[in-house]
Amino acid sequence: MKEVIFFDIGHTLVTGAEASPRRLIGAALDLKERDIKRIGKLIMTENAETPDDLACLLSQELPHISPGKIFEAVRTVWEEQYTCVELLPGADKVIVRLLQMGYTLGIISNIWHPFFQGFSAKYPDIVSLFEYKVLSYRAGVKKPSPDIFLKAVKEANIDPSDCWMVGDTYELDIAPARTSGFRTVWYVIRPDRERDAIAGILRGELPGPDYAISDLMELVPFFENRL
Repeated sequence: MKEVIFFDIGHTLVTGAEASPRRLIGAALDLKERDIKRIGKLIMTENAETPDDLACLLSQELPHISPGKIFEAVRTVWEEQYTCVELLPGADKVIVRLLQMGYTLGIISNIWHPFFQGFSAKYPDIVSLFEYKVLSYRAGVKKPSPDIFLKAVKEANIDPSDCWMVGDTYELDIAPARTSGFRTVWYVIRPDRERDAIAGILRGELPGPDYAISDLMELVPFFENRL
């Protein structure tokens, strides 16, 4: 039976800047929290493929800030995001091994254009191994919405029960994937950020993942044992 393993990108396959794009741009523009949240959704769900495109969209959302200042902030963060991508240790080996086992691979990620382009430019051989790429800025929707998981299922033409989601956050990856009918592997790479979810699972208040790992290489024996 064909099974598709979908991966998140940030903090699952690669690392990048410590702060999110919305936080970086928000800090540069001295935005209030409500504005940071608003532009965050726009950044991740609008197909802006140049800094000018995104700056124009943000100018409509932030009319009280000069377009020139917005463009400068966007351009600076855009360039940083393009160059900051680093593959996590062992990620390439895991991906290749899963393909050798016969699994099909895909991506479901909240991401914007410069970060994905940086990933693709720096690691083209890795990115080419993913048959399905469901990216929030192209899909027009982001996790945790079930719609992005539905798009992945439709693109792969497969039943949700034959899909796996591997990701690092319970709220954005594990919980919505489970709700969408996927099976899940939680990569607990940043446990300090997942304390509430971990506590909720241990108390029996939240459903747990099908499997959990602390090292990406643990995926190899787990999926090997399923063959």
